[in-house]
Amino acid sequence: MATAYEYIERNKRRSFILALLFPVSFVVFVYLAVLGFFLLWGGLKYAHYTNVFSFGSVWNQSFLSAHEMCAWLLPFCFIVSCFWAWVAYRQGDHIVLDSVSGVRSVSRWDEFDAYTALENVCLSVGTPMPQLYIVEDDSLNAFAVGMHPARAGIVVSCGLLKRLDRAQLEAVFAHELAHILHYDTRLMAVVITCTAFFTFAGEMLIYGTEREEADHSWEGVANRVYFHSRCPLFVYPGFMLMAYGYLVAPVIRFALSRTRESLADSRAALITRHPRALARALWKISEDSRIEALDGRVLLGAMCIERPGEQDSFFDRLSGLGRSHPPVEERIRALNDMDGLFDGMAQR
Repeated sequence: MATAYEYIERNKRRSFILALLFPVSFVVFVYLAVLGFFLLWGGLKYAHYTNVFSFGSVWNQSFLSAHEMCAWLLPFCFIVSCFWAWVAYRQGDHIVLDSVSGVRSVSRWDEFDAYTALENVCLSVGTPMPQLYIVEDDSLNAFAVGMHPARAGIVVSCGLLKRLDRAQLEAVFAHELAHILHYDTRLMAVVITCTAFFTFAGEMLIYGTEREEADHSWEGVANRVYFHSRCPLFVYPGFMLMAYGYLVAPVIRFALSRTRESLADSRAALITRHPRALARALWKISEDSRIEALDGRVLLGAMCIERPGEQDSFFDRLSGLGRSHPPVEERIRALNDMDGLFDGMAQR
């Protein structure tokens, strides 16, 4: 079992390695996408003119065409992805915050009770106070952002502030502060920022500026078809960029250790000396954890103290491999066991 210090160093290394591997993986993906395009195009053209299909001829011509294009395209993609990886490593927390609608920062006088609760937790740990943010949602959830403990923030929902008592709120703040101190927030910010940029770029190539949020009407479909007819060359790279984001994100989720939540629970119990308060908070949160601003955003949901209302797939229920959090019952049971240990220490 790794110690807390080893876990922190491991997260720092993972963040840096992911930022380095991102340009390499993207260049490989671009090369495969270009080769696939020329194979498809060459096969259709060859079959049209000869009425037969020869894989060898199509492969040779497609490989040469892809090689000529990639000679200038791959260096360009590598430079762009390196720049974005650097941005993700330096400013990923701000990008994550800006991507969540309805988030606003608050001061001591805006939310006095919540602010002082967070202040008390930080004073007990001896760490700089993160900026407090609130997302306008009546459900209960929270997550932390930050590339460094000296520059971090904690986001809580309005429902969390209304429905948790003081002890439970301090326990939630301690849990999120543990993620900041463990550098889980840096790792997640790098992962989210690197994958989200190319998903957004793909959507812009396909939909353009005419896309509207959740526009599934016949008018919205007609606009997309019209855009495709005007710019058909944008469709293939757009779909490839979207595929990169949507295919890589679930794979990365498997690499994220679920022990980060258990470690944060343990450290929060150590900070507050009140594990049962966190257990009760988790139970309340699990009953209404859906944040509408995070719907469909798997990696952002993985940052929350409890999954924001997403349903398990059959595979997740069968194996548990796809879950970003341990079952809440398991976490509550562990916290109740810790509470017995603190009671024993108090009796001594």
